[in-house]
Amino acid sequence: MLLPVDDHFPPLDLSWLDPEPTACPSLSPVEQRRLRRKISNRESARRCRMRKQRHLGELRAESSRLRDENRELASRVRTLAQQTLLLRRANGRLLAESSALRLRLTELRRLVLLRQLLTHGGFGCLGYEQELASLIA
Repeated sequence: MLLPVDDHFPPLDLSWLDPEPTACPSLSPVEQRRLRRKISNRESARRCRMRKQRHLGELRAESSRLRDENRELASRVRTLAQQTLLLRRANGRLLAESSALRLRLTELRRLVLLRQLLTHGGFGCLGYEQELASLIA
């Protein structure tokens, strides 16, 4: 006697048992029920073990997938960290260059203003003192 079960596992061979415990007249009804229950419990335990094995296989597959994903994400994080470092260095250089250029521009504006004052005879102009003060500052 073969009992049908999942598609993943072969059916359990119970041919060694009497297919009908009630067919054996030497067993009392209580013993027959106990025997049927014993058979049922064994089959139920077997199905439970099969489900557990299937679940364990699914968990292993998911674990492997998550490990692969974790490696990929760690690699991306390292790449992004390197890019961030390069960008911060470039940004620092650009900020320093910007500051130097700003100072140079201020100096050039002062020189232009001073040249204008000297070439246009700004000594008699109104506001000359303010322009001279801005050059000194």
